[in-house]
Amino acid sequence: MVLDSLRGVCACMVVLLHFTTQGHISALPVVRNGFLFVDFFFVLSGFVIGSSYGQRLAEGYSIKHFMWLRLGRVYPLHFFVLMMFLGFEITFSLFMNDMADRKPFEGIYSPTILSYSLLLVQIFFGPDATPWNGPSWSIAAEVWTYLIFGFLLRYVFRFAIPICLAIIVVASIVLSQLTDRYIAVFHDGALLRCIFGFSFGIIGWRLADWVGRLRFGRWGDHVVELAVALGVVVFVWFAGAGPLSLAAPLMFFLAVLVFSREAGVVSRLLKCAPFILVGALSYSIYMIHGFLLYRFVNGLSLVERFTALDLVQSADGHNSVGGGALFGDMMSILFLAIVICASWFSYRFIELPGQRFVRRWPEKKSVSDSLRVVPGAP
Repeated sequence: MVLDSLRGVCACMVVLLHFTTQGHISALPVVRNGFLFVDFFFVLSGFVIGSSYGQRLAEGYSIKHFMWLRLGRVYPLHFFVLMMFLGFEITFSLFMNDMADRKPFEGIYSPTILSYSLLLVQIFFGPDATPWNGPSWSIAAEVWTYLIFGFLLRYVFRFAIPICLAIIVVASIVLSQLTDRYIAVFHDGALLRCIFGFSFGIIGWRLADWVGRLRFGRWGDHVVELAVALGVVVFVWFAGAGPLSLAAPLMFFLAVLVFSREAGVVSRLLKCAPFILVGALSYSIYMIHGFLLYRFVNGLSLVERFTALDLVQSADGHNSVGGGALFGDMMSILFLAIVICASWFSYRFIELPGQRFVRRWPEKKSVSDSLRVVPGAP
């Protein structure tokens, strides 16, 4: 529960990162460097997959069924958001062709790159960019990481920890040499970045029982949780996209281990209803905010056309919200609230039905297969 709440908080930080304004919220280094919170998702995914499927895969659980369940968790909403982007692009080409500084279905919005996104291979092909629904690059990286670790846990479970340690060493070296962005990669090196964090999560899973038995005294858990929470904020504040960013998976590894205990005052706070809500909605918050951001800025641009207000700023092909610091902060809070509200609907009507279908379909298929082999079955 607490780790889910943390995932929701991190998803909200990514939203604030992408919604740039002239306000104080956007100027905070912990927001400007919010791309690092994606690495929390990767570490937590490794921890959760290890806890939920690690032993089962080692004992013979079907990799095919494992991947079916994981795709069922992430793909329905991914597909839905891509269709929203496609619908807008079609509308753009038919009715708004002269209202933007680009042409529809060109560049990173080409049909070819759309097909890459649909197949979750956009991190391997196309430009070093985040096309269509930008945040989906991390979903593509996670799906392929699920497959890699599915085989690892299934066939070399005994050596999982040494392999993960080797991956951590190799990944940190390669990412330090690949680009000048270090861990802040989302195309070239994206899969390695995900595997890097996921490996920490797998190690965390193996250490969780031992960590859970530690005793820190009456006030120890409160102090440890506060120290780790503050440490993460300070780390993200100063790390940026420099060499220090390569330590992000390690910082989040410590956070996952500490908060998996759910024993301190910060955990109590994260068990409050608002945090539980954003935790449940975290995947939707992360996946739909890009589309909503573009449409929100489109709306401000439309208002700007009919007023004397300066609501949208453009620099280097990127639009941000103008109107001054106070207006920017108000818009940041408003936009985050809009995303959370919209996420409730996508969670309720896209995510949950998709998960239910995926869980039922193998059962229905097995029943229908058994009926076909029984002579005279009705």
